[in-house]
Amino acid sequence: MKITVSAPGKIHLSGLHAVVAGKPAVLVSTSLRLYVTLSDTAGKPFIPVTDFRKENKYFNAIVETFERIHKTKIKDIFIGISSDIPVSKGMGSSAALAVATIGALYGYTKLPWVVKEINEAAFQAEKAQHITPSGGDNTIVSFGGLLWYRKELEFLKTFWLLPFKLPKDFKPFVLINTGREESSGEIITFVVKQKESIKKPIFDQMEAAAKILTLAIKEENETDFRRAIKINEDCLEKLGVVSAPVKKMIREIEKSGGVAKITGAGGWKNGSGVVAATHDDPKVLIKIAKTHGFPSFQVQLGGEGVRREQMVI
Repeated sequence: MKITVSAPGKIHLSGLHAVVAGKPAVLVSTSLRLYVTLSDTAGKPFIPVTDFRKENKYFNAIVETFERIHKTKIKDIFIGISSDIPVSKGMGSSAALAVATIGALYGYTKLPWVVKEINEAAFQAEKAQHITPSGGDNTIVSFGGLLWYRKELEFLKTFWLLPFKLPKDFKPFVLINTGREESSGEIITFVVKQKESIKKPIFDQMEAAAKILTLAIKEENETDFRRAIKINEDCLEKLGVVSAPVKKMIREIEKSGGVAKITGAGGWKNGSGVVAATHDDPKVLIKIAKTHGFPSFQVQLGGEGVRREQMVI
């Protein structure tokens, strides 16, 4: 038997950093995907699941979570993984691995395909790895589309899968990988330690931008959508999480008629992680990125959530 399941990556369109202060975040899935194949026969590119569990603690936590929930033991299976999603760039690669692996295990063990259950199991696995994940990453990766997320209290979190999609008429995004030296933990700590009098007005602006952005998507207003993207970037720069070289590139993108924002925690030394940019002519963005020495690639936003790609019995 062989089964392949895939899950998408994601980016934050709005609200990163502000979300810890109870402000909303808007997440969207991408067309980049991670694929997990489980097989009962060996051979390249497959390796025994037992070996991979020893090599990768996070993968082991994912399988252990599935075993605990379904009171079973996974053995004598081989696994192959391929991915288009950049690793450690805030694009949901770990959540995609959890969701796709859990989904593949559901298919392999012939459990009913219930995305809600796959999502919950992936969240339990994420907790084993990240201790206090929001649950936003695994939810947007499981269901795809657009997600509105807000943490009211530590025990009260709102997840709302928006009942509309990014309009097809909106221009595609180009993702620019600017690299990063700082860890996410360092950057988050830097923001948390800033004075409340500095953060509060910035976070209030980000909340307003999240509402503008969401309404713009619903009403298919690309002008307001881009305005919200720019407001978000301006706020992140005020927080000090965008480096000088990245700001210089973003100003050039804006001067050319586009907009851009960092999608992850950021970075202030050289790179600031992955930048999402949109323009009437995506080739302009690719040219600007190349001029600054950064690799780039075009993506569609709002991709399908976890899905079964192939099953051979």
